[in-house]
Amino acid sequence: MNVLLIAGKALALAFWLVFGAALAKRFGAPFEQMIYLMAGFLALLHGAQLWLFSDLLSGRGSPWLDRAQVLLFGIFHLYPLKAEQQPEAAAVIEEAAHA
Repeated sequence: MNVLLIAGKALALAFWLVFGAALAKRFGAPFEQMIYLMAGFLALLHGAQLWLFSDLLSGRGSPWLDRAQVLLFGIFHLYPLKAEQQPEAAAVIEEAAHA
């Protein structure tokens, strides 16, 4: 699973590098417009993920770094954070059951 997350982050980074090249006018007209549309959609999607998981990120040690990574990588950064939080939540529920 870890390999898939790293591969996903690498592909997301590659896309943002292609977007940077499109901003520098390295591609033809129809390709630039398509890349701009995909980047806009991806930015909206990652913004929605940032909004939906804001409570998960606010409790972290460096929330601004995590927010920047969510904007760049999206779910590929959020999935391991969500997996870390689930065992802690299960421990709290178990403690409440024993009380």
